[in-house]
Amino acid sequence: MIFKGSQLLEKARPEKGFFIKSKKRCFSPKDDKWHTKFSWEPVTVGDLWLDENSGKCQMHFRVRMADDTMFQVNQPISRQQYNLFASYKLDAHRVNLIEKVLHRNQSGLCIRKWVATELLHMKVTKKLLDELRENAKKCGQNLSQYCTTLLSGKHPRAAFTDEELELLRSLKKSRSDVLLQFNAMVAEFAHKSDDERFRAVIHDKSYDWWRDHLITALEFFDRMRDKTLNMGG
Repeated sequence: MIFKGSQLLEKARPEKGFFIKSKKRCFSPKDDKWHTKFSWEPVTVGDLWLDENSGKCQMHFRVRMADDTMFQVNQPISRQQYNLFASYKLDAHRVNLIEKVLHRNQSGLCIRKWVATELLHMKVTKKLLDELRENAKKCGQNLSQYCTTLLSGKHPRAAFTDEELELLRSLKKSRSDVLLQFNAMVAEFAHKSDDERFRAVIHDKSYDWWRDHLITALEFFDRMRDKTLNMGG
C-alpha cells in the first residue's frame, strides 16, 4: 500500500509538516567560539510505503526539496511496527508511528510543528472576545491556539472531562483483560488435536464460540476507542 506522505500528514496533523534537519558549525566573534547551528527546511514527501526484504522491514519516503531536487529516505523498522502500520484504520495512528520511526532513527527527515512567524492584528467586540475565551477554555487551549485552529478551517472540540478520561482508561483496561484471556485460550489449545479441541468446553460453550466472541469484543473495543478519540479535543 502506497500513501502520499505530505497529504497524509496534512489530513491527520495539519499543524505539522515534513522537514529536513541539518546542522553546520559557525564561528561566533562574540565569545570567540565555534557553535553548532541547526536549521529545518520544509520538504514535500510524495510516495510513502513499507516493504520487507530478506526478513528486514523498512519504511520508504520519496522527498522533494524546494528546488525540486528529489531523493529517497529509507528507514529500518521493527516487525511489530510493520504489522501495526498495516493494521491501523486511522491516518492519525499511521502518522504517530511515522513520527516515532523518524525520531528514533534520527535521520535528516523529521516531522515537526510549523513555526508561527507572522502576526495578525484584528479588532473584535468584547462579546465575541469573551465567547472565544470561553470556548478556548472548554477545548483546553489558550486563546491564540483556539483562534488559529478556527482560522485554519478546523472545528475545535471540547476537551475530555475527568469522567470521560476515566471511562477511556476503563475501556483500555477492559480491552487488555479480554486480550489476555484470548491469548491464554489460544495458547491452551494450540497443541491439542482437533478431537481434543472439539471436546473442550467452557461453561457449556465450545472454544470456537468463545474465540469468536472475544474477537468480536476486541473489535468493538477498538471501534469505541477510535470513535471516542475522534470526538475529543
